[in-house]
Amino acid sequence: MDKNIGIFIVNYNMPERADALARHLTAHCKTADVILIDNGSDLMPRADLTNHHIMINVQTTKGWMVPLDIIKQLRVIDNLPPYKYYAFVITSAEILPNARDFVTPITDFMDRNPNTVGVHPALSEDSTTAWDHLKVRDLTENFRKTWMIDNIFSIYRASWFDSIGGFDTDLVYAWGIDLETCFLARQQGRDLYIYQPACVKKETDIAYNMNRMNMTAPERSSKAAENMETILSKKYGSNWFYQMTLIGVTDDLK
Repeated sequence: MDKNIGIFIVNYNMPERADALARHLTAHCKTADVILIDNGSDLMPRADLTNHHIMINVQTTKGWMVPLDIIKQLRVIDNLPPYKYYAFVITSAEILPNARDFVTPITDFMDRNPNTVGVHPALSEDSTTAWDHLKVRDLTENFRKTWMIDNIFSIYRASWFDSIGGFDTDLVYAWGIDLETCFLARQQGRDLYIYQPACVKKETDIAYNMNRMNMTAPERSSKAAENMETILSKKYGSNWFYQMTLIGVTDDLK
């Protein structure tokens, strides 16, 4: 079966959760290549299913983008077609047991809707997240249009993602890459969706609460917020947050 999506899971010192993600996806999502990246784990052993290793922790954004660039080159060398879709996953994500294969319905929808460039599976109601619009809603339709998707388990159309240059690796801690990517999509008149029912639960700061990150959650939040403010202000001006959260966002997208 054609592997039309590369799923990139970045792991730093969370082998049990990384393996759980990889095992579920490998067992149920037959159209996916699962790339489990060890991002320089130094407190815990690598996950059993690791197939790409970075020697030092390069933080989240480069943890995705460095292997992605390498694998794109390897597919050219091996005369393999490029992926049609990329998925970016963090280990604070947990796939719900009854979700099984939710990736194929999403990519099938994107195949049928070429203007759609990003889809995120709905989060469970008990997920902890700053973005409540990602949580499941009591709706009859499977796909709900939205203004922004987070990179808890984001799926992007590869050709479009490559056309915007991917995630900005200067946004070291992955804060702001979701806002910028989705802002660029809305600027171009592209569509973003949430797929229901709930497929994923997010547990914020689980790695920090387990003392796995070599810093506290408040320390990382401070570093990430400063980094995001510096980079996005330089690119878009001091009102970047207004631009990315209000311009082009209508009530029917929220």
